[in-house]
Amino acid sequence: MTEPTSPQGAAHENAGTVGAVLARRLSELGVRRIWGLRSSELRGLVHVPVEDVDLAVLLADVDGRLGGADGAGRLGAALVAGPILHLSSAPGGLAPLQTIGSVEELLDALIDPPGLRRPGTLALHLDLDLTAPVAGPVGPSTEPERTPVVTLDPSLAGLRIVVLAGPGVVRSGSMAALRSASRQLGAPVVATWGARGVESFQSAFDAGVGGLQDRDLELGGLASADVVLTTGLDPDEVPAGVLDSLVVQDVAPTQLAALCRNWPATSASEPVDRPSIRNALAPVLDPMYEDAGAPLSPARAALHLAGALPDGGVATSSRSPVGFWVARTFPTRFVHSLCVPATDAPGTAIAAALVAAFDDRVAVAVVDERDGPAVDATSAAVVDLARTLDRSIRVQVWSEDGPSLDADAHVAQVRAALRHSGVRIDVVGVRLDVPEALIELAGARRPGFDGRRDPA
Repeated sequence: MTEPTSPQGAAHENAGTVGAVLARRLSELGVRRIWGLRSSELRGLVHVPVEDVDLAVLLADVDGRLGGADGAGRLGAALVAGPILHLSSAPGGLAPLQTIGSVEELLDALIDPPGLRRPGTLALHLDLDLTAPVAGPVGPSTEPERTPVVTLDPSLAGLRIVVLAGPGVVRSGSMAALRSASRQLGAPVVATWGARGVESFQSAFDAGVGGLQDRDLELGGLASADVVLTTGLDPDEVPAGVLDSLVVQDVAPTQLAALCRNWPATSASEPVDRPSIRNALAPVLDPMYEDAGAPLSPARAALHLAGALPDGGVATSSRSPVGFWVARTFPTRFVHSLCVPATDAPGTAIAAALVAAFDDRVAVAVVDERDGPAVDATSAAVVDLARTLDRSIRVQVWSEDGPSLDADAHVAQVRAALRHSGVRIDVVGVRLDVPEALIELAGARRPGFDGRRDPA
């Protein structure tokens, strides 16, 4: 897997029109489709008509955040009146509007835009004529900032090292490099919830999911580590200041392959005597996975979803009480089988399921009642759009008051939903209360996951 490219100052030969230059650059940035208004100049990109501006922007947000079926980072794009080009991978993301008056300014803005390597948003007012011809080769006027190469000194061998990995590792296709480095270092990997899958949940190097509760990172051994290696973090997933008292070395995901260049030639089969969030929470979560009774525990319901999804399928949720359980307990059999963005906007989960359908991916959106189409107007609008566009989406509304199903009945329901063509919405009885024992172990849920809409 390769990361979408930056122009690196190279000229675009045979540019044609300003619109053609823009379309080529957007394609290089992974943009597959334009939501909202149509532009005949943006050839080669699929246009999806969406009249509602806010809905077009949300779909662009989740398009970028969902990324490719292999986790590859890309930008989602919406074109709205102005004309304004909204490029994003952060649901609900905001950005100052930049006015673009020339093709050179356009390419400068798109050298290394926010949202590609880690979630972010860019908004461009296109104050130029997309039909205007471009004479000769064109390119940006500046070079992209170069990332320094970090290598660990062999004198650090023997220190307790822990890796904290964020979604940038997945978006840049650096999972193999991370796994190689962790084994050379004998270092466990704590993944933020946006990086689920960088280590298989069956791997001894998977130290669990960090950032969902106040004490996660402490349980993952960061406080007792001699060195914490951070890579690809999304600031919205890691509480501000939580790493300030630690010895931290940040490594760009694309530089992980060089990290152990000078390290002694060793390879650990498993981390030795290291704390693990997964192990710390096992006394609470394992019984929840094993509970087959009705109504379902959220861990058991998540287990059923993970087991039923085909390769390339994805479960989507949002920063919500249901999203907390999905992010905490969904077993990641393959990378990018889960998408729970760190930022949130109404309709996020169901919109992501619709985007997945455009990529021919099987998706299940998991929401609570406040995000369900029966209550939330944005979610209802996404469902209506899916019907209009003849796209298949499946929604599970987890509710304390939903129909009480045991494990066998829920598995049958999920399998039937995945075979269903069109829109299917199931309400399922799930126990959403957070056990006091889990709070005692890992602390309070982070804002957003505890029911407050604004996660700030």
